[in-house]
Amino acid sequence: MEVSKVPAADVPAAGAGPASATGPATATGSAAAAEQGSRAPVNVVPVADRVDIRPLDISGALQILLAEVRTALDLPPDVPLTQTPAQAARALVETFLQALPEDSTGAPAWIEGMARVETAMLSSIERAISLVALWREVPAAVVDSATETRSLFMLALAPDRQNPLWLRPEWLDLAPRIHRFRRRHRDARRRLTDPDYLPGSQDLTES
Repeated sequence: MEVSKVPAADVPAAGAGPASATGPATATGSAAAAEQGSRAPVNVVPVADRVDIRPLDISGALQILLAEVRTALDLPPDVPLTQTPAQAARALVETFLQALPEDSTGAPAWIEGMARVETAMLSSIERAISLVALWREVPAAVVDSATETRSLFMLALAPDRQNPLWLRPEWLDLAPRIHRFRRRHRDARRRLTDPDYLPGSQDLTES
Protein backbone atom coordinates (compact mmCIF):
# COMPACT_ATOMS: atom_id res chain seq x y z
CA MET A 1 0.00 0.00 0.00
CA GLU A 2 1.47 3.33 -1.06
CA VAL A 3 0.30 6.04 1.34
CA SER A 4 2.23 8.72 -0.52
CA LYS A 5 -0.19 8.42 -3.46
CA VAL A 6 -3.16 9.59 -1.33
CA PRO A 7 -4.11 13.18 -2.23
CA ALA A 8 -3.94 15.57 0.73
CA ALA A 9 -7.47 16.77 0.01
CA ASP A 10 -8.84 13.33 0.90
CA VAL A 11 -7.69 13.57 4.53
CA PRO A 12 -10.67 14.75 6.60
CA ALA A 13 -10.27 18.08 8.36
CA ALA A 14 -10.47 18.22 12.15
CA GLY A 15 -14.07 18.18 13.32
CA ALA A 16 -15.48 17.32 9.87
CA GLY A 17 -18.30 14.78 9.50
CA PRO A 18 -18.09 11.46 7.62
CA ALA A 19 -17.02 11.68 3.97
CA SER A 20 -19.78 11.23 1.44
CA ALA A 21 -17.60 10.07 -1.44
CA THR A 22 -17.23 6.40 -2.29
CA GLY A 23 -14.69 4.46 -4.33
CA PRO A 24 -11.00 3.58 -4.27
CA ALA A 25 -9.83 7.07 -3.28
CA THR A 26 -12.01 6.99 -0.13
CA ALA A 27 -10.79 3.52 0.80
CA THR A 28 -7.19 4.55 0.36
CA GLY A 29 -7.77 7.68 2.45
CA SER A 30 -9.31 5.60 5.23
CA ALA A 31 -6.32 3.28 5.23
CA ALA A 32 -3.96 6.25 5.46
CA ALA A 33 -5.93 7.69 8.36
CA ALA A 34 -5.80 4.35 10.18
CA GLU A 35 -2.04 4.17 9.70
CA GLN A 36 -1.61 7.70 11.07
CA GLY A 37 -3.50 6.69 14.24
CA SER A 38 -4.84 9.38 16.55
CA ARG A 39 -2.25 12.01 15.62
CA ALA A 40 -3.94 15.43 15.33
CA PRO A 41 -2.78 18.03 12.78
CA VAL A 42 -0.44 20.52 14.41
CA ASN A 43 -2.14 23.48 12.73
CA VAL A 44 -5.57 22.89 14.32
CA VAL A 45 -6.62 25.96 16.38
CA PRO A 46 -8.58 25.16 19.58
CA VAL A 47 -12.27 25.95 19.25
CA ALA A 48 -12.20 28.15 22.35
CA ASP A 49 -9.67 30.44 20.64
CA ARG A 50 -11.96 30.98 17.67
CA VAL A 51 -15.18 31.70 19.55
CA ASP A 52 -15.94 35.24 20.71
CA ILE A 53 -17.27 35.81 24.23
CA ARG A 54 -21.05 35.98 24.01
CA PRO A 55 -22.66 39.42 24.35
CA LEU A 56 -23.70 40.40 27.86
CA ASP A 57 -27.37 41.21 28.39
CA ILE A 58 -29.14 42.73 31.40
CA SER A 59 -29.99 39.39 32.97
CA GLY A 60 -26.39 38.23 32.64
CA ALA A 61 -25.07 41.43 34.21
CA LEU A 62 -27.41 41.06 37.16
CA GLN A 63 -26.31 37.44 37.59
CA ILE A 64 -22.70 38.62 37.80
CA LEU A 65 -23.64 41.21 40.42
CA LEU A 66 -25.57 38.78 42.62
CA ALA A 67 -22.85 36.13 42.33
CA GLU A 68 -20.14 38.60 43.38
CA VAL A 69 -22.15 39.59 46.45
CA ARG A 70 -22.81 36.02 47.57
CA THR A 71 -19.15 35.13 47.08
CA ALA A 72 -18.08 38.10 49.21
CA LEU A 73 -20.40 36.97 52.01
CA ASP A 74 -19.33 33.30 51.78
CA LEU A 75 -22.89 32.28 50.94
CA PRO A 76 -23.85 29.35 48.69
CA PRO A 77 -23.85 30.35 44.99
CA ASP A 78 -27.63 30.07 44.69
CA VAL A 79 -28.17 33.06 42.44
CA PRO A 80 -31.81 33.66 41.47
CA LEU A 81 -32.62 34.48 37.87
CA THR A 82 -33.50 38.17 37.62
CA GLN A 83 -34.53 40.23 34.63
CA THR A 84 -34.82 43.77 36.02
CA PRO A 85 -32.88 45.96 38.48
CA ALA A 86 -35.87 45.93 40.85
CA GLN A 87 -35.81 42.12 41.01
CA ALA A 88 -32.04 42.11 41.55
CA ALA A 89 -32.31 44.78 44.26
CA ARG A 90 -34.89 42.69 46.07
CA ALA A 91 -32.54 39.70 45.95
CA LEU A 92 -29.76 41.88 47.37
CA VAL A 93 -31.94 43.09 50.23
CA GLU A 94 -32.94 39.53 51.06
CA THR A 95 -29.26 38.51 51.00
CA PHE A 96 -28.39 41.40 53.32
CA LEU A 97 -31.07 40.42 55.83
CA GLN A 98 -29.95 36.79 55.66
CA ALA A 99 -26.33 37.71 56.42
CA LEU A 100 -27.05 39.91 59.46
CA PRO A 101 -25.91 38.78 62.93
CA GLU A 102 -28.27 36.82 65.17
CA ASP A 103 -30.99 38.65 67.11
CA SER A 104 -29.44 37.82 70.48
CA THR A 105 -26.11 39.43 69.64
CA GLY A 106 -25.20 42.35 71.89
CA ALA A 107 -25.67 45.82 70.45
CA PRO A 108 -21.96 46.60 69.85
CA ALA A 109 -21.34 43.26 68.15
CA TRP A 110 -24.55 43.56 66.12
CA ILE A 111 -23.64 47.02 64.85
CA GLU A 112 -20.14 45.85 63.96
CA GLY A 113 -21.44 42.75 62.20
CA MET A 114 -24.00 44.75 60.25
CA ALA A 115 -21.28 47.19 59.14
CA ARG A 116 -19.12 44.29 57.91
CA VAL A 117 -22.00 42.88 55.87
CA GLU A 118 -22.83 46.27 54.39
CA THR A 119 -19.20 47.01 53.49
CA ALA A 120 -18.71 43.60 51.89
CA MET A 121 -21.88 43.95 49.83
CA LEU A 122 -21.18 47.48 48.60
CA SER A 123 -17.58 46.68 47.65
CA SER A 124 -18.63 43.52 45.80
CA ILE A 125 -21.38 45.45 43.99
CA GLU A 126 -18.81 48.02 42.85
CA ARG A 127 -16.54 45.21 41.69
CA ALA A 128 -19.37 43.62 39.72
CA ILE A 129 -20.24 46.94 38.05
CA SER A 130 -16.60 47.30 36.99
CA LEU A 131 -16.63 43.78 35.51
CA VAL A 132 -19.80 44.51 33.59
CA ALA A 133 -18.46 47.82 32.28
CA LEU A 134 -15.29 46.11 31.00
CA TRP A 135 -17.23 43.44 29.10
CA ARG A 136 -16.58 43.41 25.38
CA GLU A 137 -18.96 45.70 23.48
CA VAL A 138 -21.38 45.85 26.40
CA PRO A 139 -24.42 48.09 25.73
CA ALA A 140 -24.82 51.14 27.94
CA ALA A 141 -28.23 49.89 29.07
CA VAL A 142 -26.61 46.79 30.57
CA VAL A 143 -24.16 48.84 32.64
CA ASP A 144 -27.00 51.15 33.68
CA SER A 145 -29.00 48.19 34.93
CA ALA A 146 -26.19 47.25 37.32
CA THR A 147 -25.81 50.79 38.66
CA GLU A 148 -29.58 51.14 39.04
CA THR A 149 -29.64 47.92 41.07
CA ARG A 150 -27.06 49.40 43.43
CA SER A 151 -29.15 52.57 43.86
CA LEU A 152 -32.35 50.64 44.54
CA PHE A 153 -30.58 48.45 47.09
CA MET A 154 -29.22 51.45 48.99
CA LEU A 155 -32.59 53.20 48.84
CA ALA A 156 -34.37 50.16 50.25
CA LEU A 157 -32.15 50.18 53.35
CA ALA A 158 -31.95 53.94 53.81
CA PRO A 159 -33.00 54.88 57.37
CA ASP A 160 -36.40 56.47 57.92
CA ARG A 161 -37.44 56.50 54.30
CA GLN A 162 -40.41 54.78 52.75
CA ASN A 163 -39.61 52.99 49.54
CA PRO A 164 -42.27 52.95 46.80
CA LEU A 165 -40.93 49.57 45.71
CA TRP A 166 -42.43 48.05 48.86
CA LEU A 167 -45.89 48.66 47.43
CA ARG A 168 -45.21 46.28 44.57
CA PRO A 169 -46.60 42.75 45.00
CA GLU A 170 -43.17 41.11 44.82
CA TRP A 171 -41.90 43.27 47.71
CA LEU A 172 -44.85 42.97 50.08
CA ASP A 173 -43.50 39.95 51.97
CA LEU A 174 -40.09 41.59 52.36
CA ALA A 175 -41.25 45.00 53.63
CA PRO A 176 -42.00 43.80 57.22
CA ARG A 177 -38.52 42.31 57.48
CA ILE A 178 -36.99 45.61 56.38
CA HIS A 179 -39.02 47.51 58.99
CA ARG A 180 -37.88 45.00 61.58
CA PHE A 181 -34.24 45.53 60.60
CA ARG A 182 -34.66 49.29 60.92
CA ARG A 183 -36.12 48.97 64.42
CA ARG A 184 -33.21 46.76 65.47
CA HIS A 185 -30.73 49.20 64.00
CA ARG A 186 -32.27 52.17 65.83
CA ASP A 187 -32.50 50.21 69.07
CA ALA A 188 -28.87 49.06 68.87
CA ARG A 189 -27.61 52.59 68.25
CA ARG A 190 -29.74 53.94 71.08
CA ARG A 191 -28.34 51.36 73.47
CA LEU A 192 -24.83 52.52 72.60
CA THR A 193 -25.51 56.25 73.02
CA ASP A 194 -28.29 56.58 75.60
CA PRO A 195 -26.90 56.76 79.17
CA ASP A 196 -30.24 55.53 80.58
CA TYR A 197 -29.49 52.05 79.30
CA LEU A 198 -27.78 49.83 81.88
CA PRO A 199 -24.70 47.80 80.88
CA GLY A 200 -26.69 44.58 81.28
CA SER A 201 -29.32 45.67 78.76
CA GLN A 202 -27.12 45.36 75.68
CA ASP A 203 -29.03 42.45 74.11
CA LEU A 204 -31.32 43.32 71.25
CA THR A 205 -35.00 42.58 71.70
CA GLU A 206 -37.90 42.64 69.32
CA SER A 207 -39.82 45.90 69.68
